Amino acid sequence: MIVVRDPKTRDALVPLIEPTLKRYIAQARAGESPWNTVHETRVSEADIAATPTPLPMIRALTHAPVVLFVFVDLSVVASFDRHLDRVGVISGASVYPFVWNILLAARAEGYGGTLTTFVGGSEAELQALLGVPSHMAFAAMIPMGRPVKQLTKLRRKAVDEFATLERFDGTTLRTDG
Repeated sequence: MIVVRDPKTRDALVPLIEPTLKRYIAQARAGESPWNTVHETRVSEADIAATPTPLPMIRALTHAPVVLFVFVDLSVVASFDRHLDRVGVISGASVYPFVWNILLAARAEGYGGTLTTFVGGSEAELQALLGVPSHMAFAAMIPMGRPVKQLTKLRRKAVDEFATLERFDGTTLRTDG
């Protein structure tokens, strides 16, 4: 994990996040799931280029009181899905519980943060900026500080909207008795 506080480093993050976020916004506006690896985008490069840069949002992420970067060492994780014909996700199992624990510990101390990965589209540039070796994969950027408002209730789907018994197409898991 790298803790970033230097204003020059924070400023250097802005152009690394911008192209990823512009594409994200353009695809969301087009009704797509941004950066989806299953469905090809219908959004053109011209559409992405015409999307206004959300600089206030990017600066809020990059200029929080502290910005944490979490990397996973690919030389030591078991990537059981590495030969599948899709994007690998299993290596994240080694790092995302750690990220979640950082967020929970921060909340217990009165701080707030959010897990974001917008800079992931510029991993090589991020590694160069932060002096990270190539076998360390970017996993999370966590802008952190004192929250303006502490969230107390999140909106989540009911369990029976996404959980099934025994199989993907199994009966809905009922939690009401």
